[in-house]
Amino acid sequence: MKSLRFLAAEGFIQSSPSALENLSCVSFNLFPLLFKACYLHEQADLLHDLVQAWPLPELNLHRLLGKTADCQMDLTSRTCQLCLKAILTGLKGYVLSPPKTYAKSLHVVDLTALKDVEHQACPCQTTMGRWARTQLLTQMCYETMVAMQAVDVSRSAFETSIDVHLNGYVTGRNYELVAQAFLLLRYCPLKLRFVGFRADSLTLKQLFYVLRLAEPESISKLEVVHNVPLEAIHLEVLLSRVEFPMLKSLTLPPGALDVRRLGADDEDLLATIGNLLAQLGGLTELYVGFSTLTGHLRRLLNPLNTPLQCLELANCRLNRVDMTYLSNSLHSEALVRLDMSGHDIFTSFPTCFHKLLDKCSATLASLTLEECDIGDEHMDAFTNALASCQELEELKLLGNPLTSAALRRLFSMLSAGFPKLKYIEVPVPRECYSEDVTYPLDDSDLLRYNKELFQEVRDQLTGILEGAGRGSVEVCTPLMGAYDPDINETSNELGVSILKNFNSIVGTFIGTITDVDNRRSQAMKDE
Repeated sequence: MKSLRFLAAEGFIQSSPSALENLSCVSFNLFPLLFKACYLHEQADLLHDLVQAWPLPELNLHRLLGKTADCQMDLTSRTCQLCLKAILTGLKGYVLSPPKTYAKSLHVVDLTALKDVEHQACPCQTTMGRWARTQLLTQMCYETMVAMQAVDVSRSAFETSIDVHLNGYVTGRNYELVAQAFLLLRYCPLKLRFVGFRADSLTLKQLFYVLRLAEPESISKLEVVHNVPLEAIHLEVLLSRVEFPMLKSLTLPPGALDVRRLGADDEDLLATIGNLLAQLGGLTELYVGFSTLTGHLRRLLNPLNTPLQCLELANCRLNRVDMTYLSNSLHSEALVRLDMSGHDIFTSFPTCFHKLLDKCSATLASLTLEECDIGDEHMDAFTNALASCQELEELKLLGNPLTSAALRRLFSMLSAGFPKLKYIEVPVPRECYSEDVTYPLDDSDLLRYNKELFQEVRDQLTGILEGAGRGSVEVCTPLMGAYDPDINETSNELGVSILKNFNSIVGTFIGTITDVDNRRSQAMKDE
């Protein structure tokens, strides 16, 4: 639905080039309207000039591109390359150009509302992901500083100060440029402020350095992922030396916390890290997937005074002691998102799991139980445990050996209740694979299933939902994993980094064998 005002704005922006010429005559309160119209229709030149002449103290993409009274369309998931480049280069132009119709009053630019999605609705179909936005914005900071050295630059450039908030993404490939932008922070009119900070393919030295430069007091979400060799001892140093007063969400790379690597002198290390996490008073999300925490979950989580709302414990090798603690902890009644993938739930700790779901039933919106060896024989226990979670919005069950009969039973239960349910990830039914496959499935077996039979079962499952008036619930089976925009954008760099790490490990292994062989040869000569 569009208002008459928005329709008029669309007419104005499509009257190029006269729209560019008449921009100086536009009232300041119409700039937000024209901004959204330009973004919708990819009028990049006019969008650039709008930003360069921005008359308001704030440029917030959530308010500008989200649902408004004049246009109900939400454009925050359109990360259009043409438009975003126009906005970011327009900011540089705003700083360097003298004021024209309106005095310069812009102090805050907020880009954090942008959402990267798999399928783009913008006409050009060309996106600018999180990494590329970080790269271009830091480049604009540097180019602005260079341009300010010219003799003919406007004096107003030196009086301008704009905080630019964004969710940044730093890898080895853009590390130098990002670090340079932060080093110039005091002098550059465009003040880079990372609200979300994702780090990948960095050395520990690079990670610690850029985090210190980034003014971590503004960071609310920190993601250290994949190819950053962060371990428990490094995390202790990081949390004890760098303050994150606004941090709400923390993601650690796979294997960061591994109790098997802790020596006798490190017994209290997890408790120390827990105490450091407790000092982050606003922390409500913790993602520690693929860390080995067997028997030590209490040490990590018990010191926290604020209950966690999002907790990822996938493949953490938890035992009954861990689950007994979790189901009785202060976190159990606050969980909104829970990932327990990779645990044999109904063999190892069925009672504790049932109790945990009962405790968080009033809040739980997302439950992920991938590769938990949930079979038909566990369906009674599973449905009984799940029945109380009527606030559930998404359920993910990939990799479990469930037959079509068990899935039909599950869908019948889900369609009869769970009014907020929107999304279900179902496994390929057990009978679609050959009888000799074992779970968890190998990569070689994963895609070798009877696709016709699977489609038949899927139609039956969606038919159950539609028959109950729940046809809007999305049902899918992303066997190769759900779409990750950050990995998709930097997959080449990630692959190179993994290959380098592999080569390094192989090189070290060969070097060790050669060294042992040389010592043996020397010993034989000495004899």
